[in-house]
Amino acid sequence: MDDVRVAGPARANFRAGRLASYAFGVEAAIGNNPMRYLFARRFSALPERAVTAIFVIKPDVLFGTYVWMEEERDAGECRISTYLPTMRRPIQVVDRLAFDCLPLTDIGYVDLMAWPHPVLQLSGSGAPGTGTRVYRGPARLDALVVRECFVPGTGVVVDRVVEQRGEAIRRWEALELGGPAEDWLPRRVRVSRLDSGHRTDFTRSGPAVPLACEDFDDSPETLREAVENALAGAEARR
Repeated sequence: MDDVRVAGPARANFRAGRLASYAFGVEAAIGNNPMRYLFARRFSALPERAVTAIFVIKPDVLFGTYVWMEEERDAGECRISTYLPTMRRPIQVVDRLAFDCLPLTDIGYVDLMAWPHPVLQLSGSGAPGTGTRVYRGPARLDALVVRECFVPGTGVVVDRVVEQRGEAIRRWEALELGGPAEDWLPRRVRVSRLDSGHRTDFTRSGPAVPLACEDFDDSPETLREAVENALAGAEARR
């Protein structure tokens, strides 16, 4: 696989070592109901692009749901679409809704993007060495602010708070990071709605596995099958 490195003030989120195309599984629960997701990402360079797909495997009623993100960093472009089995076709997620949550979960679209959403402008940081960045959205987004804390030296984001009209509404935290060989890919994260106190923990169910870059060129359903096969094959070899 190609080695894609990201320069600049905000490194790509959810990198996986030297892999340019990879996937991993994620487990969670809502009450006693198990949840399972598949995360797949492909990086390409010159220009820097990322394609990200999130597939819902459980609960069964949501099987077939997916989110598809295409980002081009230098051009400042981000296209997000989401699909539920009850829909005739995927719908585009406009930037106002890109700071909301995925269907039936507390995790936000912005939490799964490779880079900060292009409508956000870096407006400040904390004292040198504290590892904080503050991004502000345009006026049409009602005083939207995204605050990120990252690990100095690696740039890995470990805490993100989304504020609207001066009120913190949602938080994403990396509770446990992977090792340097995994590029510190989070093993466990927590998302919280700060107004209600509701929170959900998501746990990576295994290491990231390589995918063929061309797997992303077919339909989302075909990519999901490729991810399932790759994860099953990796599990069988363990």
